[in-house]
Amino acid sequence: MRLASHIAIGVRDLERSLGFYRDALGMTVIRDASNAPPADQLYGPEVGSTLRREVMLRCGGNDGEGYGDRLFLAISQSDELADNAPLHLGQIGIHHIGFWVDDVLDLASRLEDAGYPPVSVKETTGIGYGESGEQPMRAMFVKDPDGAILQFDERVC
Repeated sequence: MRLASHIAIGVRDLERSLGFYRDALGMTVIRDASNAPPADQLYGPEVGSTLRREVMLRCGGNDGEGYGDRLFLAISQSDELADNAPLHLGQIGIHHIGFWVDDVLDLASRLEDAGYPPVSVKETTGIGYGESGEQPMRAMFVKDPDGAILQFDERVC
């Protein structure tokens, strides 16, 4: 494997989530479309409709056109909304997603101003990132409008 191609997150209210991912985090919308993939083993038997609106967002540091070797975030709202809650840290399954950023404190301030207060901002070291314990790091956790946990990490010089 070379690189993750995308991260997909189901949301309850796509417009509200765009306010977070596009407006507050500064991601760029590159595709907004509705689709209805055929029902198969990826969908549970309780799913009556696979119709969904999906927005593909380009993360920062992914300049250029098209997809190529870039990381994207796909958020989608299904025609039939699920009633589950996102996972919490420590639960089985994907419980949070981490992104590298240049300035955690600046992002934390922007998110706070936009109405998305960080859950935690902490100073740490690179040891948890496979780097030196001498490398100072900063990490921030925030929840999206549906409660999905996002982590933002910075190597502090």
